[in-house]
Amino acid sequence: MNKEVVRKIEWIHSNRIVTTEKGKYFLKKQKHYEQKRVYKLLEERGFEYFLKPLTVLSSKEEVFSFIKEKQYHSEEKAIDMMHVLSLLQNKTTFYKEISLDEIKEIYEKNKEELQYLYNYYEDLEERFFKEVYPSPTVYLFQRNISLLFESLSFSRNTLEKWYEKMIQKKRSRMVLVHHKFVLSHLLEAEIPRLISLDQLQYGLPIEDLLTFFKEHCLEQDLEMLFSIHQKKYPFQEEEFLLFSSLLAKPDKLEIQNSSCFSCKELSIAFQKLNRYRLFLLHENEKQKKQNH
Repeated sequence: MNKEVVRKIEWIHSNRIVTTEKGKYFLKKQKHYEQKRVYKLLEERGFEYFLKPLTVLSSKEEVFSFIKEKQYHSEEKAIDMMHVLSLLQNKTTFYKEISLDEIKEIYEKNKEELQYLYNYYEDLEERFFKEVYPSPTVYLFQRNISLLFESLSFSRNTLEKWYEKMIQKKRSRMVLVHHKFVLSHLLEAEIPRLISLDQLQYGLPIEDLLTFFKEHCLEQDLEMLFSIHQKKYPFQEEEFLLFSSLLAKPDKLEIQNSSCFSCKELSIAFQKLNRYRLFLLHENEKQKKQNH
């Protein structure tokens, strides 16, 4: 590309689309110097569903062939993402010796966060209970407070079960984790390709699926997508326990008395919590039937 005549330059945020007499290219600033090692690792593991640069310029910009994405429905794209994710995980799985210090760190961190959230919502409940004429936001909070406490309780109990399992184990699975695993980071071309690999590193098998569910839970069929993923890369019991605990754990919701925007955001947050609850109920019932 260095010797090609540039005919047109377009900008998308800090990235460039360059058209020359020989073709069209997408240029993206390299986020860190280890990108080349990441691409090599994926190739060595036999994973080809990612977008690899043609070259890297002296300006540290990665040059990619410009690929026009096929227009798929989001449901079709989500299914492709489950296939790509399970393939990435199968290709990059390795087992490591369990460090009790690492297990305790995950356990203590989440236990403290859950206790903080419990105290936070308990204080809000007590404060808003005294309001005779609550605002729409406060009224919405009052109506859904039980969902918050049920989610916190489920998350805490499941975390305890996970910890009890992990302290008995000697090894755990690790995989390459994308860390930005959402629909916009899959390019639908002749074969689907993951993009934005600058945060790719080893982590837990549940991380990318957790990111995807948190982002797309209200527009996607979680049960169907989970089933597709599990057929190709089934979670181990302790992995599903941690996945369930983290999925059920509520965010800290900022409650504003008189904000309509806050009311809308609060409504969406409760819809998500209820969606997680229904999904987890479904999966736990399914597992009970399989075990009998």
